Amino acid sequence: MKRLITALALTGLLAGCSSAPALHYYSLDADGSAQAAPVSRPQHQLVLRPVALSDELDASKLVYQMEGKELYFTEYQRWAGSLDGQLNQLTQNGLSARLPGWVVRQDGARQGPVLTIWLQRFQGRFDGRAVLSGRWRLLAEDGRVLQDTPFHLERVLPSDGYGTLVSELGLGWQQLLDQIATELRKG
Repeated sequence: MKRLITALALTGLLAGCSSAPALHYYSLDADGSAQAAPVSRPQHQLVLRPVALSDELDASKLVYQMEGKELYFTEYQRWAGSLDGQLNQLTQNGLSARLPGWVVRQDGARQGPVLTIWLQRFQGRFDGRAVLSGRWRLLAEDGRVLQDTPFHLERVLPSDGYGTLVSELGLGWQQLLDQIATELRKG
């Protein structure tokens, strides 16, 4: 009986010593986003609304789409901070750098057109791609819709790994900002 108790105690002790898998945290702006120089006489102002995320993206876990419609929410790979917060900062910095002569603001300003981005997909996919999709809308100060544009971007992952996925998602977001800035400059 004493041996049984000793064996159970030893088993419990060893089980307590086993380590859980490590958490890994990822940031979209780890390499730093380019900051625009201050504009001395701004010609335009753009008001940014916070990026809106679909319910499945509004969490700390990375999302991976299996074959079909099954989604996998990673257990040990997580966003370092809120995804919408990271995307808001990247958007402000990215559009400020891409739109010289514009003041890009997120502080509730009401002067100038208003940009809203809804993000439906921001995930990896079973076929080795990073997928971003949603829509962006530009509203006039009086609320009229000036532009309402859906987007769907796919980027091939050059190698395996969640770090690669996060890098490609970040590059896809930069590609989206290029498209938005081009449209804003037109008009």
